[in-house]
Amino acid sequence: MDYRFARRAQLTQDSFITEIFKYLQDKEVISFSGGFPNPSTFPLLELQASAQKVFTHEGSSVLQYATTNGDLDLRRFISERYRVRQDLEVPADQILITSGSQQALDYIGKVFLEPGDTILIEEPSYLGAIQTFTSYDVDIQTVKLQENGIDLVELETKIVQFNPKLIYLIPSFQNPSGISYSQEKRFAVAELLKKHDVVLVEDDPYNELYYEGNVQHPISTHLKDRSILLGSFSKTISPGMRVGWVSASKEVYKKLFTAKEASDLHSSSLDQRILVNYLYDYDYDDHLNKLRERYASQHHIMLEAIQIYFPNEVKVYPSNGGMFIWVELPEGISSVKLFYEAVKVKVVFVPGDPFYVNEQDTNTLRLSFANETPERILEGIKRLGNLIQQSI
Repeated sequence: MDYRFARRAQLTQDSFITEIFKYLQDKEVISFSGGFPNPSTFPLLELQASAQKVFTHEGSSVLQYATTNGDLDLRRFISERYRVRQDLEVPADQILITSGSQQALDYIGKVFLEPGDTILIEEPSYLGAIQTFTSYDVDIQTVKLQENGIDLVELETKIVQFNPKLIYLIPSFQNPSGISYSQEKRFAVAELLKKHDVVLVEDDPYNELYYEGNVQHPISTHLKDRSILLGSFSKTISPGMRVGWVSASKEVYKKLFTAKEASDLHSSSLDQRILVNYLYDYDYDDHLNKLRERYASQHHIMLEAIQIYFPNEVKVYPSNGGMFIWVELPEGISSVKLFYEAVKVKVVFVPGDPFYVNEQDTNTLRLSFANETPERILEGIKRLGNLIQQSI
């Protein structure tokens, strides 16, 4: 059968994560790959109690169709948290609940992007965003990251040169690099985007997973109607519940609302109600504090193991939050080839290639420390270090 697939279906390729999943069925494999939260951090008993409360007090109504924009109590919680924690006024009626923030990226593509449009992203950047934007047949231009955020000189040069429709950034504990923009750079980026009238798509799932200090204000704080802000409970409560959100100006919100209505009518109302009861009945900040302590400890353990077992020629980028450590191997070493060698000793990670646009055999890789025990982190880094040493 000669199926006449749409061009966007031909443009969208499987992620390297699909390749990695083939090896994760083996429980002996030590995984530093996907950005999976540690299941021991899921508030299982509290969510069970919240679910029971929903079924007891709300009955069959919670199993019915619901509004497209999402549960009002949940949107009010998100709005109030933005106001109190991040000095950001985001009205509840401009928050759209989505099935994870990944879905929001797709809606943004539907609403804004046409074939041939240009968008700017960081280099490296989130592979899921690259995959989504690629499906809309756009020209993706990249801007290099520095240790305190995006390169401002290159950013302005490419804004002038390409006149992008959107710029996509992950300013807090970026995936994959772990880099977090300084407050000064956040403000400078905002001023630059206002100067050139460019719309920001700010992906912010890791903002509250800091290890020290306080939460940093989103770039959107300085941009008002020029930004689209994404968030998620996947990294802080449960990815399986698939509850994320997107907020935007009234005009953009209306378009995103219509895109969602045409796509799936609404995200799971049952999951939203369970989450609402959890957030209002339990101490979310106490949960976050425990989460930060856990990930800070695992981050420290992986860094110490890297210092012991990795050759000195390897450059490592520690982070102050999030779930990842970015690694740069000596020139000439392909992280993809290293991946297949690591599989033989039952260790997996994500090579750098999927985080770039049109680059192959890069010498970078991402390590996630969140979903392994301290003992397996030490053993996995030891095995990986031996392989890197043999490659030099």
